[in-house]
Amino acid sequence: MTGSEFLSDGALPCGPCQRSHAYAVKSTPAVAAPEPECTYDDPDVIAEGPKGRIARLESEVAELRAYIQTTNDVLAKCTCGAARSLNLLSSSSNTNATSPSDRDSSPAASAPSISSPTKQPGTFSETPTTALLFSSVPPISSFLLPPSPWDTRKPPPLYLLDPLAPFVPGSPGTFDISTTVWPLNIPPPPVLFHLVETFFSSVPLASRLLHKPTFMLNIRQVPTSPDFPHVALLHAICGLAALYSPIINETRRDSSKDSGPAGSFNSGIVIRPDASEGVQGERYFPKNVEDVMDIGEDGFGASHIRWAAASVRVSLGRGDRLFQLLQTTLICTWYAYSTGMTIGTYTWIGSAIKLATSLGVNVANGFEPLSRLPPMMLSLLGLPRSHTEAETVRNVFWIAYGMERIYCGGTVWPLTMNDEDISQILPCRLADFNAGTYVPTQTRQCIFSENMILTHQPLMTDAWTLYIKATILISKVRSFNGRYRIKKVFSAQGLGGEAASFIGGSPTESQDFMILDQTISSFINGMPKAFREPVGTTVDPVLYMAHLLPFVAMIQLHDPHAKPELLNDPSAAQLLFATRGILDLIYKVCATSFDLLFLDHSCSFCWFVAGASIIRFLKVRMHQKDEGEVARLTQELGAVKFMLNNLGDRTVIGIRQIKLLEEIYVIEIGSGGPFTGAEPSLSDLIQREPSPSDGLSVLEDSGISFITAVLHS
Repeated sequence: MTGSEFLSDGALPCGPCQRSHAYAVKSTPAVAAPEPECTYDDPDVIAEGPKGRIARLESEVAELRAYIQTTNDVLAKCTCGAARSLNLLSSSSNTNATSPSDRDSSPAASAPSISSPTKQPGTFSETPTTALLFSSVPPISSFLLPPSPWDTRKPPPLYLLDPLAPFVPGSPGTFDISTTVWPLNIPPPPVLFHLVETFFSSVPLASRLLHKPTFMLNIRQVPTSPDFPHVALLHAICGLAALYSPIINETRRDSSKDSGPAGSFNSGIVIRPDASEGVQGERYFPKNVEDVMDIGEDGFGASHIRWAAASVRVSLGRGDRLFQLLQTTLICTWYAYSTGMTIGTYTWIGSAIKLATSLGVNVANGFEPLSRLPPMMLSLLGLPRSHTEAETVRNVFWIAYGMERIYCGGTVWPLTMNDEDISQILPCRLADFNAGTYVPTQTRQCIFSENMILTHQPLMTDAWTLYIKATILISKVRSFNGRYRIKKVFSAQGLGGEAASFIGGSPTESQDFMILDQTISSFINGMPKAFREPVGTTVDPVLYMAHLLPFVAMIQLHDPHAKPELLNDPSAAQLLFATRGILDLIYKVCATSFDLLFLDHSCSFCWFVAGASIIRFLKVRMHQKDEGEVARLTQELGAVKFMLNNLGDRTVIGIRQIKLLEEIYVIEIGSGGPFTGAEPSLSDLIQREPSPSDGLSVLEDSGISFITAVLHS
């Protein structure tokens, strides 16, 4: 730049035919810009020569090199996978940056270089990492770790959950690491998921015992997660689901090896033939559960129940997730009942009730015992974290309550929990429970609510709440029968003032008896319109039980006082009415293709009670030589036997109930009677299954149209 190009005031021109800002201020201050447009007018600016710029750049390069070296040292010590991703990315970027085609086509290649081609001391040395930083910078997402495979917002891929699945190199999110953490003896994830789905779809009350949406999410967590279900609960689910699963066949034992007297849940176990024609024979297991160890001689389901019991004992001592242990004991109770274990059923349900009371699930908020301690310290169960957990607590308690009332209904063993100690409110409807909808608790009913059994709140009533109310009827009848003599004796001695109605007279004349009888009849006749037909286009197993149980309560209330030999005996009439009510429900479900295995297995107890009542009337009609009634009662007894045998083909409980009916028949009727020759046995009377014509005659005699029953199928 020559001297002629400088202006008179020493400033450089900003362009052709342009003056400096200083000149504009002197000549035309009114129109001059407030600030100069050119930095050459700043007297503080000191021109930096080429050597100064080179020194500054070398200093910055040295700082960058030190920072990069420090970063590389930190990444080299890191085990999170970021260093591996960075190295892979830098190597690929370095290769691309040094390719001849990219080098020739880049603008930097054609620009003149101010540095010597030979390496000078203190100059910048290119490394793979610096090539990454200075050549082509990738997007920030390339440096982020991939999302966790155990993200709770969506289920992980099955290959990440299956410990037996082969590892796929380069799978997203693996970093050459596969999970091998899986609980001992728990089937692999695909089999476990199948058994869990089978459990929810087959067991009528499974969706009340566990909140299915939450459980299905938790079971897909990594096994070391605190949300992963307790191993005892998984064992129990596997054991019970094995009774329903099409891929697992259980071993059946010979009835001759079963020792001990028959009971409400005892009988021989028929052994099935071989599996050549598609029937159940030797046990087999799916090929992908070879890692299940120590199956034992009892089979898949029994082994898992045994492991569940062992896990419960260990976990109870540690206090590990006690509420899930309560759910486990209830599932084991279902299994014990279905497999015909009398003592096992009573023991399991007793343990469940004891654990339920220690957890305080029988007490609702506001009804805690008097104590100076805060309510949260009166039980082992903490406060629920959501209204869904609170509803689960209510469901679990009422399941335990109903199971004890029904499973112990055929015995004289005392109940573990008294109705007077229960203040828990009724649960919400199943639809609201599954949806996680909050349902207010202020207006809900409990056992002490006025006219609770006969008052059905529209927004709080479904098949489950009707089922609970029916079990309360069973409990009230059992309490009356078991405590009548105690109250009568102590009332007569003046030691009790609450049972004055028991003094003198028969039990049927007491006020409590008449109130109970009227309540049962009103409950049967006052079913809400939407719940009057448990068998229609579909079969609702829970509602079916809600219809069976009131008839069972009526039979148990009147059976000790009925005199079938008298024509006008009121208890005998009520006994026959309730028996025919159960038979009507039998005929309705028989007119469909519904598999009895998917009913609540405690239906077998209801059918058994009806069969025992039929034997009482059959005995009287035999002595009266009423051949018409004998034939009708024989057909009805055959229908009961058909139902129990049908259920017994898949579970043991049906066969045990049949064996007990045979013993009752021998006790009631004996070996001699009004027939010519020896008295026929129960097997002789019901050796053939009821034919459609038999069903038609029985249905017509019962006042039910056979065509109507078929239309309901």
